[in-house]
Amino acid sequence: MEKVKGKLLFISLLGIMLFLFAACSNDSGSESDGDQGSGNDNEGTDSGELAGEVEFMTISLLPAFEDYLNNLKDEFESMHPDVTVTINDVPYDQVEQIILTSASSGDLPDVMNLNTEFVKKIGAMGALVNMDEAAADVKDTFFEGLWNTGGVNGTVYALPWYTTTSGLIYNPDILAEAGFDAPPTTFEEAWEMSKVIYEETGAYGEVIQGEMHLLFPKNGIPILNEDNTAAAFNTPEAVELWTNLKEYYDQGLYELDVMLNQVSMAELYATEKVAWWATGPQLFRQVNDLSPEVYEKSLGGAALEGTAGKQHANPMNIAVSANSESLDAAVEFAKFVTNAENQLEFGKEAAVLPPVEEAANDEFFAQGEDSEDATERGRYYAAQSLATAENMSPQVENVSQVIEAIQEAFQQVILNDVDPADALSQAEQEVNSVLE
Repeated sequence: MEKVKGKLLFISLLGIMLFLFAACSNDSGSESDGDQGSGNDNEGTDSGELAGEVEFMTISLLPAFEDYLNNLKDEFESMHPDVTVTINDVPYDQVEQIILTSASSGDLPDVMNLNTEFVKKIGAMGALVNMDEAAADVKDTFFEGLWNTGGVNGTVYALPWYTTTSGLIYNPDILAEAGFDAPPTTFEEAWEMSKVIYEETGAYGEVIQGEMHLLFPKNGIPILNEDNTAAAFNTPEAVELWTNLKEYYDQGLYELDVMLNQVSMAELYATEKVAWWATGPQLFRQVNDLSPEVYEKSLGGAALEGTAGKQHANPMNIAVSANSESLDAAVEFAKFVTNAENQLEFGKEAAVLPPVEEAANDEFFAQGEDSEDATERGRYYAAQSLATAENMSPQVENVSQVIEAIQEAFQQVILNDVDPADALSQAEQEVNSVLE
């Protein structure tokens, strides 16, 4: 991804940790969820028009997208002359402290750009507006799997704003040397090709990255049960999956450098030590920064599919404080920011994908299928996967602890030869303890 836009999209990755804090508003089932705006002084004029002051907190979007954000503000204010929107852009490394301070003082921004983990944490505290109710009129405009991104224990607390899904950048030269003329399309095919590629070229094919938990839902293995109260991944299918991955490791088909964050996939790919890299196409240009020659001969394709036929997406989100003094205006502004027209425009400017169907179906995202540029072609395939994409992270407040338990259990299988069945049982116990 380009340098400036890379910063924007890295913030959507898991990693922001929140400490528990006191809820700054009523419980999620309170009047502030069901009766939006009642009792607030600045809800509207006598004519029923929206009115009030709305603070919109964004994360590291300025100065790169200053014109876009100012246009949003100006257009919304022209539509609603009694509403004043203030944009407050927060540096990524200050987000946690600002949110904690605002929450403890009962003064969260009216409308907030939050990553998925923040939404789950704050939503579980009852501090965000229930969007299943407040935005029911726009729910069907979003892809169903992406609408549920802001879900916590069955309730959605945020609107998906912009997202990415995965594509595949691959090296045709490495494939050709191993006797292949096309990249794999499934994980099963990928591992079969990896054996040949390693034997013929010494390069790796498929590489285990640091998102072990995503391989479960991609292969039809649920992480939690339906009501999110207990682990559900300790299954024969999971045992088989981890057993196979351990065998591939023992055969030398991949190393642990990437999973242990000791080397980046961009670096491995740019030095031609790996035949393909599955990631968001917006990151493909990192290869160009490291090795223009390797990027120039690379092509883009569709991300690998597991048995479930689904892809993971991790949108950034727009949430509304349940304690807002301009609640009706804040909810309307959140819907305005995430509507099809504005999502499409932002997708074009920021090299991201819109979770709204109308915007995603625009001809802009249909381009690139035959492009010789890896990023353009990868973006095409990523856009096509939106219909089957979903956020695969568990819909619970302590999602990071659940993910960590699964990741550490798999590392025990690889590093300490722990039996996969035993490792899964241990992870199951840890996750259930976290959920109690």
